Amino acid sequence: MIRRRYGDGRYGQVHVRENMAVAGTPLVCLHATAYSSRSFGALLDALDGKRHVIALDTPGYGESDALPIGGTIADYAEAIADMLPGRCDLFGYHTGVSIAVELALAHPARIGRMTFIGVPYFQALDFAAWRTKLAARHELGETLEQFEERWRFLVTDRPAGLSLERGFENFVDELKAWPDGWWAHEALFEHDLPERLAEVTQTVTVLNPAGHLAGPSRLAAGLMRNATVVELPELRGAVLDLHADVIAGHVLELAEVSA
Repeated sequence: MIRRRYGDGRYGQVHVRENMAVAGTPLVCLHATAYSSRSFGALLDALDGKRHVIALDTPGYGESDALPIGGTIADYAEAIADMLPGRCDLFGYHTGVSIAVELALAHPARIGRMTFIGVPYFQALDFAAWRTKLAARHELGETLEQFEERWRFLVTDRPAGLSLERGFENFVDELKAWPDGWWAHEALFEHDLPERLAEVTQTVTVLNPAGHLAGPSRLAAGLMRNATVVELPELRGAVLDLHADVIAGHVLELAEVSA
């Protein structure tokens, strides 16, 4: 059973989704920008009764109160640290990877094994072009045309197999953050991820599905002291929704290794 609740953080309330608590180290999930903990809904269901999973809405996204403008990845990490259940493992997706890295470095005694998907190592791609695309500023206008590109990307051109309902939910998540949804992406591109990855001492597993971040994720793993890449080329597009059972299987295997 998936429960929802709020906790009090330094910047206001933080919204949380979690499945049934079971024995073992909890797994805290950190989502991509500009979505929400709803991204992990299928994974929470797949692991219900098997692994206690806690998915947080990053401040400013989903139902969580926002940081002040200009917040850094370290600021996002500290806001989330307020909500951590003692010692835990982390699962980071895209922006969530960078936040997880900062949590691991700032609170090494509280963070165990980490699992990453879609490491945002844009230094291995056209950094400036991706920054322009993902951290583009928006202003709230009076016409629906401002949302047309997001509707096409998230709904009309959603990945094959993803339901219309889930595509629409992703669109709604972006609307909730609009027009400030770029804030965490700006923090992401200001964050020196390569340098920080080299400082991580925790054991890291990079689950590597097909996509534009497959190559960068592989390279990023090479920057860390204790990282392993699990290649998943058969998985493509909306992997947390369409392949939650596969991801859950790897999460359970890693938990057994850590036990």
